[in-house]
Amino acid sequence: MRAAGDQSADGSQYLVEVKWRGEPVEINAMSRHLVRVYGRSEVRALFISASGFTGPAIKESERALSQRVIVLGELRELVLPLEQEGDVAHWLREKVRIAQLDRRPLAVLGTDF
Repeated sequence: MRAAGDQSADGSQYLVEVKWRGEPVEINAMSRHLVRVYGRSEVRALFISASGFTGPAIKESERALSQRVIVLGELRELVLPLEQEGDVAHWLREKVRIAQLDRRPLAVLGTDF
C-alpha cells in the first residue's frame, strides 16, 4: 500500500488511516479522516481497523459514498494477501468496486473466520 498522496494501481489517490484499537472504531474516530478527505478534491478514503467498525460508523460511511469513495477494511483481510504475497492492488480494486456498485463501504474479503 502506498502512502497518502501517491497514486495506486487504479490511478486514484487515497488518504489512508489505520486504527489499532481494542474496540470497534466509532464514527467519532473516523470523523477527522473524513473531513481531511472532503477537503481534498478527487481523493478517496481508505480506513483500516484492527478491531472492526461500529454500526453507526458503517452507516455514516454508506452516506458518504454519495459524495466520495469511502472504503473500510479490517486488518485481518489485508493481512491475508500480504502473507500470501498476493495482489493488494486487486484487493483494493475489488473493495472499491463493491463500495461503488453495491454501496457497501465494508465488504470483508478473503476471510475464513
